[in-house]
Amino acid sequence: MPKKILIVDDNRDTVVSLNYALEKTGYEVAYAYDGQEGYIKAVEWQPNLIVLDVMMPVMDGYTMNRHLKDNPQTQHIPVVIITAREGIRSLFDPEQKAHVDAYMTKPFDFKMLIEKVQELLAEGKK
Repeated sequence: MPKKILIVDDNRDTVVSLNYALEKTGYEVAYAYDGQEGYIKAVEWQPNLIVLDVMMPVMDGYTMNRHLKDNPQTQHIPVVIITAREGIRSLFDPEQKAHVDAYMTKPFDFKMLIEKVQELLAEGKK
């Protein structure tokens, strides 16, 4: 059974590109276009990993990640943060950084993202 990856990003082009790259690599992919929709889908679908944008409408990636890590049903899911804002990494407080498994700035190299996804899934994290 293929590993499940949830993409949460409000940029449809990014979602389409990530969906294509991840499915081509053999993953089952679902997606959401804002943090609230993404959080609900994460709880219901229980993905093996989440690729999460930061700047989104309705609920931003910081808030969604905090909800994920506060929920015993989802706190084990590795999260890869992706964002178009270079300086945004500094906005993660020390406690929040501990709950992010990887961080990439857009535009990112799809090969590097796939390698990071494979690495995190191989580490035995759900």
